[in-house]
Amino acid sequence: MSDPELDGEAREAHVCVIRRTHQGYGFNIRGQVAAGGVLRPINGELYMPMQYVSALVEDGPGVAGGLQIGDRVLEVNGQSVEGMSHGDVVEHIRTSGEVLKLSVISVTQEEAKHLEMDTRAAQPTESQDVFERSSMPISIPSFTEATSPSGDTFVHYSICLNNKHMSFRRYKEFDALAKALRESYKHINFPKLPMKWPFTLTPQKLEQRRRQLEIWLETICSVKFLSETDEVIEFIGSRTQ
Repeated sequence: MSDPELDGEAREAHVCVIRRTHQGYGFNIRGQVAAGGVLRPINGELYMPMQYVSALVEDGPGVAGGLQIGDRVLEVNGQSVEGMSHGDVVEHIRTSGEVLKLSVISVTQEEAKHLEMDTRAAQPTESQDVFERSSMPISIPSFTEATSPSGDTFVHYSICLNNKHMSFRRYKEFDALAKALRESYKHINFPKLPMKWPFTLTPQKLEQRRRQLEIWLETICSVKFLSETDEVIEFIGSRTQ
């Protein structure tokens, strides 16, 4: 994928055709939560607030279709989405079928940063991916304490797929997976893991940690192409430790 810092030449409205793959449409959009707003100049013209491309999957369908970081979304499949709420624009995109046509306005990186500051100052913003979703029945129903060969005690969590135990994973393995995914897919806004505490957790805190890790893993696996990566498949595993 081209470097977003080198992209962003100002261009008039143009149509990008994105063909959905196992990665969905391969981009995220960000923008104001609510509908409405005030007119703002973009490339010398006045427009209502628009959602914009905030992330692209490397070599994904969004990149292949010509999208750039910072592109302002003017129309979805020929329908104007100027001033629409974030949720409404996301819904229009997600229900587009195999082929998505976006009319977008490309801006310079400098103007993109200026517009983002204006948008965030005016009202809260929200970011969502428009990747194809997965219904993988992943869960972490329990945890147990274990002892390493060196005598150290640790907690490992039971990873289950469709209620079938697949593997035990320690927190450090969750952390390694999170780092590997961020490194491989740098322009995706991944959820954050719960913080690692340097002291022993109480049973109540361990249960809270279990649920936080479960939500994190569910979120990762809800994106179809991520659930099919080697990193996630290996993490889920088919062995006990």
